[in-house]
Amino acid sequence: MKKNCSTRSAFFNRRILIGVFLLIVSGILALLALGVRFDSQKLAFLSKPKRGGAGVPLSKIPGEPLQGIQNQTAANYKGPQNDRRPVKPVHTRKLRDLPKIPPALAVRKEVREPAKPKPPTDKSTGGFVQTLLGPALSAPTATGLSFDGIGVGLAGFVPSSNPPDTNGRVGAKQYVQWNNTSFAVFDKTTGALLFGPVAGNTLFQSLGGDCASHNDGDPTVAYDILSGRWILAQFVVGGSPDFSHECVAVSQTEDATGEYFVYDFVTDSANFVDYPKIGVWPDGYYMSGHVFNASGTAFLAGRIFVFERDQMLKGLPARQLQADLKKYGNKPQFGFLPSDLDSLTPPPAGEAAFVIGPHPTTVNRLTSTRVAVTWGGAPKIKLTEDVIQASWDTAPCLSDTDFGDHRDCVPEPPPATPTDFLDQLDFRLMYRLAYRNFGGNPVQESLVGNITVTGRNNPKHGAIRWYEFRNAGASTTTPTVLQASTYDPDSAYRWMGSVAMDKNRNMALGYSKSSLSVIPSIFINGRLSTDPLNTLGTEALVKAGTGVQTNTPVFAQSRWGDYSAMTVDPVDQCTFYYTNEYLKTNGAFNWSTNIASFKFGSCTPAPAWGTLTGTVRSSPSNLTLSGVVVTLSNGYAGATNANGVYSFLVPPGTYTATATDADRNCTSASPANPTVVITSGGTANQNFTMAGTSNLQENGETIGGNGVIHRDDCKNLNVELKNNGCANATGVSATLTTTTPGVTVIQGSSNYPDMPIDATGTNLTPFQIQTAANFGCGTEIEFDLNLTFPNGSKTIHITVPTCTGGADQTIPANVLDANDPTQLDRLGRDGQPSGCGGKACPGGGFPGTKRFQTFNFTNDSAAAACFTVTINAALGGAGDIESAAYLGTYDPTNLCLNYLGDTGIVGLGTTLGSAAYSFTVPAGANFVVVVNTTGTITASSQFSGTVSGFVDDTPGSGPCPTR
Repeated sequence: MKKNCSTRSAFFNRRILIGVFLLIVSGILALLALGVRFDSQKLAFLSKPKRGGAGVPLSKIPGEPLQGIQNQTAANYKGPQNDRRPVKPVHTRKLRDLPKIPPALAVRKEVREPAKPKPPTDKSTGGFVQTLLGPALSAPTATGLSFDGIGVGLAGFVPSSNPPDTNGRVGAKQYVQWNNTSFAVFDKTTGALLFGPVAGNTLFQSLGGDCASHNDGDPTVAYDILSGRWILAQFVVGGSPDFSHECVAVSQTEDATGEYFVYDFVTDSANFVDYPKIGVWPDGYYMSGHVFNASGTAFLAGRIFVFERDQMLKGLPARQLQADLKKYGNKPQFGFLPSDLDSLTPPPAGEAAFVIGPHPTTVNRLTSTRVAVTWGGAPKIKLTEDVIQASWDTAPCLSDTDFGDHRDCVPEPPPATPTDFLDQLDFRLMYRLAYRNFGGNPVQESLVGNITVTGRNNPKHGAIRWYEFRNAGASTTTPTVLQASTYDPDSAYRWMGSVAMDKNRNMALGYSKSSLSVIPSIFINGRLSTDPLNTLGTEALVKAGTGVQTNTPVFAQSRWGDYSAMTVDPVDQCTFYYTNEYLKTNGAFNWSTNIASFKFGSCTPAPAWGTLTGTVRSSPSNLTLSGVVVTLSNGYAGATNANGVYSFLVPPGTYTATATDADRNCTSASPANPTVVITSGGTANQNFTMAGTSNLQENGETIGGNGVIHRDDCKNLNVELKNNGCANATGVSATLTTTTPGVTVIQGSSNYPDMPIDATGTNLTPFQIQTAANFGCGTEIEFDLNLTFPNGSKTIHITVPTCTGGADQTIPANVLDANDPTQLDRLGRDGQPSGCGGKACPGGGFPGTKRFQTFNFTNDSAAAACFTVTINAALGGAGDIESAAYLGTYDPTNLCLNYLGDTGIVGLGTTLGSAAYSFTVPAGANFVVVVNTTGTITASSQFSGTVSGFVDDTPGSGPCPTR
């Protein structure tokens, strides 16, 4: 599993990591690239992290865990959070048009690696073990498509966290890969990069709040084959005021680079929901999660979540349901997965979803939970729980040292040493639990999964145990095991598996393989449906690794993969796509990933999907309309391009179609609900004509003269409009007004030119405004642009800043040493520099003598203003420094009193040369910038800084000329 690069410091042992220089990036976060440093002063007070929670990735630019977290325990745990209030989505613009956050710029918060519960200690009995290679023809054959995914080798990408949490999915035309905290979109046929890589929270910026500010990863990429939509998700850990969130995006069309409906679901207000895995089911998007207390020191529950799929596909407010899975012997379930639909044939109507996982008290049973939900006015979730008679096992950890945090398990060849060995991720079914409905009477349903276990040959090693479960269409029955086997032909270590099944019941299993003589590499195996039960074929190499992971030059903590992904082409239902991790060279934080496709020659492709296409025009202008969404009755959809043309793939069938674009003020379509017939491999045409009104929106302002409004100033103001509507805009006139004190509109009336659809226009007569001599410089001027036109009127509100461009003020060069005052605590560093909106005070809890200096400034604006502090520091200092800002005064004995914001990052003055943070100060208020050491050191490196955001209070041009 992964936790975002939002690194969790807790998985840092007590050792300082070596770092490398980070690049400074213009004024937002200090920059990035290779650098790791542990905060030794802080770590001295941490208890040793436990081995293996889900898999919070280690970050190269960490924060650190905060102190004083209010933890729930098993005794006071309050259970699932069933807030059934609908969550309102935000409709994004096209992903390809959104501002892109480079992966290196995404903030990374440090969060403690959760403590994995102890697995059962009994012995596995029974179960088939395959110790010989199977037939070569029983493994799928490479199609020839193999390309680099996110990682070293792709578009200059530089990993900043570990492990990659390799996850991806194939859709109708594209392949989406989301690794840890970055995602990208590829052409599924050629492997060409279509979009990215970008930071995951690029997708959630329009939501605001924690989903926008956090980039914590642990992602899932799912594809809803019943509606042709993408489901992309990552979690938030350590949010405020609610601790855990799942940020979910549902594509509006088949295009992964198009528009999305994005949701922020609070999954637990107080606790840490880790290792989320999403599965698609007709009545909901199901998600498994491990619930830990906030600090990750206690495992509280295994929980299932269900999000309201039907509403999410329409971009409407959606609810979630939650339920904790049954405990056995007072031990919560761990490592379970929800069923994930692969077949075009859905489950029988109303059938409950499947959840399967290892039993928490014995390795001779698996747990089964059938999850049924009803929505409506009183939504409910019901669990039917049982056990499956099947064995599993844990996997051996060969080095198993304190230094390796007991993750140094999987052997590698030299130059790797035993403490460099890799994490084996046992005690969990590995993603996915792939489901298929083969129909028939009785219905035959298959689910396939895998887990890493102990191999039978010596020396000790791990192996992959895989399962095919069967069910016959009932909602409360417990699935049975049709076949299960451990593939163990030699003493190499096989782990990190993912398995799926094609339409002909053939299976493909991908995994990592390593030993003292085998560099960690990617392999695939499989079985034909006609093969003897419990057998696989001969494995084939997917991608040879050419490097081993070590703990130098930076400490990788033995993390590897966390998961991989085997998925099946939804169109032909035969081609498998597999993605996993490998290394090109020896080292750490230098992972690459590979995406490759395979198929069985005997698999007969499903009937080809057909294409629905057409042109959408407005009436009566006959101009083409971009952005109109055409949706079929099965949920498949496409949007028109700049030429008004849409085109998308659809499974063969007969559907009704609708065309809508409320954003354009399109009120009706003609025809309204046509029937379209899609034939296999064919193309159906359906054109639409849309009627509605214009939709005038502000498209920017231009201020005359020097472009800045001062006090005692006369300025012309032009406001550009754009017609983003469904009809031409004609006969537009405007009146500009304001209620801002000290501002007079001298010339406030103007006509606008006619604006066809998508055209822009500027007021034909410039507006003119006058500010008074006593106008409060820095006050934003609030204007209303009142528009009238033949079919109506509207008011557009406009906000214009004033007196911008004041000179920066400086923090002179200084060193913190014995001549400076002391304080006995300091702020925690959460990896998130504050922004203009501020953030909660991270608190203290770091005892020891620190040195500090203060620098005083004043917001001389007549309005609240956002200031940015940039601290520059020489590298290689004896210890880190940090900076924070306070309103009015600073009290070193009360770190949160008057708190405004802080740098948030680890490494400033040692491995990072710059850090920037922002905060808002009330009008006329004083504020204090503090710079302090984070530990007890003789002297810090030299630092200096700038403070920007001040107003320019010089008067303007004087009164406007008399008209």
